[in-house]
Amino acid sequence: MTDENVNTSKNPSIDKWVWLLKRTLYKNNWSHLHEGFISDESYLRKLADMMDFMKDEANNVHPHNLARQSMMQSQNPLYEFRQNFAKEMYKQGRATKGDAELVISMFNRAVTFKEENDELFELVRDSFNRRKTEGKVNSLDQAFQLKRLNLGRPKPQYIVPKNIKRLVTIIIDEDLSMNGAKNELAKDAKALSWSANKYQEQMNRYKYTALNDYLLDRMEKGRTTLDDKERQRIRPIWKIDMPKELLTYPIFIKLGIGRLGGKDGAKTVAAEVIKVNKNLH
Repeated sequence: MTDENVNTSKNPSIDKWVWLLKRTLYKNNWSHLHEGFISDESYLRKLADMMDFMKDEANNVHPHNLARQSMMQSQNPLYEFRQNFAKEMYKQGRATKGDAELVISMFNRAVTFKEENDELFELVRDSFNRRKTEGKVNSLDQAFQLKRLNLGRPKPQYIVPKNIKRLVTIIIDEDLSMNGAKNELAKDAKALSWSANKYQEQMNRYKYTALNDYLLDRMEKGRTTLDDKERQRIRPIWKIDMPKELLTYPIFIKLGIGRLGGKDGAKTVAAEVIKVNKNLH
């Protein structure tokens, strides 16, 4: 098959690639308003896995694939994200095999080039010590998270519940108070049955990330303007003054992934901005 006949928009899809970038690394004009605007960890994992898939020669991703071209044009900020995400998952004991292999590769590079990297050396030291301190660890592959101690893939810990996503949408689109939105959601047979305390607890933790998703979903439907009433609905719950026009930019923010979640939405995004090729999709 000639290059002219290859559909370079698929496997993987450029639309999915950009969808993930907007929810993780692309800048927008509202995330600076509150430190609670952090990424749903499931998006970070999907972005990391998509990068690994495109880089793996065994998957035979076409060189003209649009998502791959976008990744190659922005290797520096994307690879920095991938390294930081791998290290954070490794620290938490939730690394995939790809995360673990990347951490080991980074350590080998530090040794080869005599780089001072206390963080990596501590991770490797702690991994060796796991065989002494954790009874279930019986091999170096397990100690270095190349093999899981239990079955199944590590699950994201910071992921917005569907109830909260629906609640945010109802509050803004249907002009209801939080209590009114909860009553409306109670009519939905697919919604989980939560107590008032559960709703408040989950809103406190996830409301900014849920609002971020709502705004991006809204933009994809062509609704890029918030009217005065919508902005007024947002203000008392999220304590921010939203812009009227919603904008995203093909500019990468630098994630300082020290914590993926925290009390009252601990901030994980550093203020530094890395400008990249403006010709990205």
